Amino acid sequence: MLDLAPASVPDAGLKVKEFITPEKQWDTSKLRNCLSDNIIQRIQSIPLPYTDVADPFCWGYTGSSDFTTKSATWKAHENITRDQPIWQYKWIWKLDVMPKIKIFLWQLCHNALPSRGTLLRRGLQIDPLCSTCFADIEDLDHIFRHCPMAHKVWDMAVAHQWLPNIPFHHPGSSLREELHLLAHNQYPRLSRVVLLL
Repeated sequence: MLDLAPASVPDAGLKVKEFITPEKQWDTSKLRNCLSDNIIQRIQSIPLPYTDVADPFCWGYTGSSDFTTKSATWKAHENITRDQPIWQYKWIWKLDVMPKIKIFLWQLCHNALPSRGTLLRRGLQIDPLCSTCFADIEDLDHIFRHCPMAHKVWDMAVAHQWLPNIPFHHPGSSLREELHLLAHNQYPRLSRVVLLL
């Protein structure tokens, strides 16, 4: 809270320039009319410019003083504490697939794809049943693994030798956990698996 002198409360319309003399110094007498001595000492420690050049907006993290999202990202990364867990899905960016597939996988692993079940959990009034089979709630595991249509896709991939077998072997684990296991075990056809999603 600002430590004001008890004699007066400053006018809210006052500007800093009204407390600066034409000689480019702080006007101590005007400051004393509004503020206490300890605040005045702090204000007087602020150096004043000698010229009338307007202050520019500048970003201190680039050589040009211009703001860039790249420099902001690097600055934000400096503020991330190192004890946070490392995101386990970095393997996505090493896959030999198109960038849009990588972004799709990134969204899938962040649980950011708008399935009906996810939208319902986020408050949208929507019928959560799968619009293909009408048998279960449409979440990511249902869409890509448990829906009868998904089963047909995986069966056809095996039948046409696109994959040697259906790659998901742990019924209790989520799709993203299964994909992470495949990547961790260096499954040789992981790129084909993600193209089928």
